[in-house]
Amino acid sequence: MACKLNESSSKQLRLTPNLHPSDGFNHARNLKQLVHIFNSKEDDVDDFVGTIYDLECSDGYTRTFVIKGILHHAEGSIVVEVECICTRSGCEWHGVRKVMKISYSSRNQTSEEEELIREARLKAESTGNRWALNHLPNILDSIALPYDKTTVQRRFKKPLKEQDEDCVMRVTLLDKLQPLSELDNARELAQVFYDILQIHQWLHECPGILHRDISMGNIMFRRIDGKVYGVLNDFDLSSRLQDMDKDPTSKQRTGTRPFMSHELLDSCWQGGHCYRHDLESLFYVVLCMACRYESPGVATVEPRAYSEWFRDNDYNVLVNKYFFLTGSRPTIATQAYFAGFKRWLISIHRSMRCGYIELAIHASGELDTDHEQHQFDWTTLNNCVTYAKMRSVMSSFDNQSLETHWAGWNSNH
Repeated sequence: MACKLNESSSKQLRLTPNLHPSDGFNHARNLKQLVHIFNSKEDDVDDFVGTIYDLECSDGYTRTFVIKGILHHAEGSIVVEVECICTRSGCEWHGVRKVMKISYSSRNQTSEEEELIREARLKAESTGNRWALNHLPNILDSIALPYDKTTVQRRFKKPLKEQDEDCVMRVTLLDKLQPLSELDNARELAQVFYDILQIHQWLHECPGILHRDISMGNIMFRRIDGKVYGVLNDFDLSSRLQDMDKDPTSKQRTGTRPFMSHELLDSCWQGGHCYRHDLESLFYVVLCMACRYESPGVATVEPRAYSEWFRDNDYNVLVNKYFFLTGSRPTIATQAYFAGFKRWLISIHRSMRCGYIELAIHASGELDTDHEQHQFDWTTLNNCVTYAKMRSVMSSFDNQSLETHWAGWNSNH
């Protein structure tokens, strides 16, 4: 991958074999070894840390970056933390950590994630909802580079479709966000979760975007003037609401298994992805954080609560979650640090339990009249799982109100 980038006729991205002297790496390492790292196992990609390269950005400046850490590594993409070390006078990025996502796609396929983020940010600015910008990722630059189809074919070990043969390497630079593990205050964590609820509803109702992958790794935060703002990150699986019935990919079951709605884990589910499924995912994130960690970033000792959700197959997790939601009220054993979240979890579980029990009754045909069956609201489980219900619970923590950023938040939703 690195070799082909280096051979790019555009010369926009130039990887060099030199490494930071302070990092103690072998300066003789050549580019072929970097290709091996991209194709190696996840445990080996840390060897890529310390690589220096030049990137010609869209503003016309060439900046020099050094890889500081590997954030995510999967087939077809790698996400790294970088730091600008260029010596150009006045470079506003110098010494500042950024995130770089490198992936490849066909030349004619634009990055859906980038488009959705840009649409959302533009909508926030054009409608006077600038508060939303604090809760969205910020794309700094995106560059598409020519890429050799033979290398891609070898990487995937399967032939490419004709329309995908003309591949590009996409390099996206984003502002660096902080993970939940870096929070050390329970109230700040509560504010982050409440912020995620707010921005999720705003995305759904204003630009018409459904995130579809609420997970612990996709909930992050940024600090501005010492204040914490929850950020909903990673729009890879997101969809426009207007395309949900047209685009086959938007109908696929998506999410991160431990946090997915139990309905979406069912291979027979035909009801599509509703916003309440994301609310259920948010509930699971808070639940797992409060019960599986002694404090943010510090895991409890084994056996940890809900471990089967992380290890089992889709069907077993589906069954386990279904009985968790519809059975007798479970004992929710929050860790002492997260004691303030217990009220949230009990209240949200009660609402979801009522909704899914009503759904089961509806599905069994035991309702009294055809009129009642016709009136059942699948989207909100008869108004049991809604933004308003979640907001009524999550807008305060330890009997003190959290900050509501959305001035136009209509209580009727």
